[in-house]
Order: sequence, then C-alpha cells, then structure tokens
Amino acid sequence: MNKSDSITPLQVILLGMTAIGLKNHVLAIAPLIETAGRDAWLAVLFTFALQLLWLPLLLYIHRQCNGQPLLVWLSGIIGSRLTKMIAAIFIGYLIIMSSITLRETIDWTGIAYLPETPPFILVILFVFTCWMLASTNLRTVNMANIFLLFFIIILGVFVAVANIQHKNHSLLLPVLEHGYGQVFDAMIYQASGMSEIFLFLLLQHKISSQVRFKHLLAISVVLTGLTLGPLIGAIIEFGPAEASIQRFPPFEEWGIVSIGRFIEHVDFLSIYQWLSGVFIRISLFLLLVKEVLILSPEEKKPKVLLFVSFTVGALTLTPITDFQFNAWLKAFLLPLTFWFFFTFSIFLGVMAIIYRMKKRRVSNEV
Repeated sequence: MNKSDSITPLQVILLGMTAIGLKNHVLAIAPLIETAGRDAWLAVLFTFALQLLWLPLLLYIHRQCNGQPLLVWLSGIIGSRLTKMIAAIFIGYLIIMSSITLRETIDWTGIAYLPETPPFILVILFVFTCWMLASTNLRTVNMANIFLLFFIIILGVFVAVANIQHKNHSLLLPVLEHGYGQVFDAMIYQASGMSEIFLFLLLQHKISSQVRFKHLLAISVVLTGLTLGPLIGAIIEFGPAEASIQRFPPFEEWGIVSIGRFIEHVDFLSIYQWLSGVFIRISLFLLLVKEVLILSPEEKKPKVLLFVSFTVGALTLTPITDFQFNAWLKAFLLPLTFWFFFTFSIFLGVMAIIYRMKKRRVSNEV
C-alpha cells in the first residue's frame, strides 16, 4: 500500500456521505415517494434492516483479500483474462452512473438557475473539472471532500431547522393505508444507493487500517439518515400527493425556507450542496476507473481516463426527453445498480470461499 495515497476508514465514511449520499439524498427521493407515497420512509427502514444481513458478506470478502487490491486478488483465483473482462464491466457501470448523475444535474441546472445556458457548455465544464480532480489521487479527492462536506452538512442542518415551521407530522398518518405492497416495491430505489457501499472494496488497498463491521454499519446509518431527512421533510412539508409529483423534492424544500419576515429566497444555497456532491461523486467514479485498471500498464490509465470522461459527457448529452429519462431511471437504471452489486457480491463471496478452501488445502499439504 502506498501510504502517501492512503486514507482512514473515517475518511472513507465521509467520502460515502458525499458520493453515495448524493444519490440517496437526491436521486432516490422522487421514485420512493412516487411509488410508496407517505409510507416511503418505511421502505428506507426495511432496506436498512435487510442490508444488515448483507454487510457481513462485504466484510468477509474484504478480509479474504488481506489488503490486496480486489481485482488483483480476484485474478489469482479466476485468471487475469476473466478479471479484465470484469474490470471492463465495472468501467461500464461507472460510466453509466456518472452519466446519470450528470444528466440529472444538467436538467436541474436548466430548470433552476441557468435556463438559457446550452447543456453542452455545462457538460464540458463539469466533466473537465471532475477529470482534473480524478487525475490526481485519492488523498486529494479526500481533502476536497472534507472541505466541501463541512459546509454541505451546515446547510443541511440549516434547511431542516428553518423549515420546522412548515412541518406537519400528521401527514405521515395513516401508516400502511395501502398495505405493504407499495413499500416493498419502493425498497429497490433505496437499495440502489445503499448497495454502492460495495464500491469501497475497490479502494480497500488504500485504506490505512482494516475495515470493520462498525465502519460499514456507520456508513449505512449515515446513508439511511440522508434519505430519511429530505424524504420525510418533503412529505410533511408538502403532503404525499404534492411531493409525489415534484421533480426534485429536496430542492423544493429549499424554496420555502424563510427566516422571519424579511429573509427568504435562499434556495441558491442548494446550488452549493448539489454541485459539491456531484463534483465529488463523479470525480470519485473517474478515479475508481484507474483503480479498476490496476492490471493494466500505468501509461494506459491517463488515456483510458480521458476516454471515459469523454464518454460520460457524450452519454449525458444523449437526445432524449426528460420524461423518457425519468422513466428509464425508475424502471431500469436505479434497479440495475442494486442487482449489479448484489449479484457481484454473491459471486465474490463464492470466490472468497473457494480461495479460503484452496489456502487451507495448501497449508494441509505442507
């Protein structure tokens, strides 16, 4: 492990708060409320309960790797050729998720504050900035995240406290008016974000100490809270019917903030929150591309990173309507994340068992 580019488990949790938290805090809210209505918060809690059964599998895989990069460890079991195919699949996933994040951001930017700015200009600026940060190293991304996250948290607390006057908790009742079916259907959207905890297995060789269950539990609790806050806030501030038709419920919550009689229209502060989250999320995903290419020569990585960045921008500008994009996001793209990581974690779990049995057999022969 290169100690000059290592981070602590706490810093990993903070990276997750920003990079994964953006998805839970922004992208997943609208599908959750649209699907489960006022009971959407139950879907979040049920997902958290089930995830507690999944975290030990991630921890088992992490321990079997024994500090090795995930794909280096995997190549020792299935060979480098198959591992490179898996690496290509991971890169494809990172491209798709980065494009989805950037597409949502461009749509929101056009709606909220830059309606006359051509989208391709915004895409170029976003992609170039994220590519520049991803071209550095993990420690630099971590330092940028800590600085940005400090103010993200302050603004999050501010909007929650300022809107207390608008909150009507009785709108959360009655509970389960339409049964459990809608709640179970909505769980896939929360699971989509929570399953991205898996990505930090790709960084495990850069974590300065062994990841423990308490670390995985901590990030799970944090991400659950990041969903529950704006989710419940949208329901009790606007009502489940109005919240279910809003495009960006967390942004709408900023729109009703007022302090006394003379201070309002502070929703511009949400721009900082959103863009900071997008900046760290896409930069981290691009940096993960370099980690996925760990079996490739070093001189190829900058070229691949540049190509991936270009592809992210091109996919973001795909000429589809906002309605089509939302339909794909809800029906396919968000569920894809969960099934991708869940299936792959099962595969790695099986590989870890095979690896352990192989080690035991070798030790017995010796």
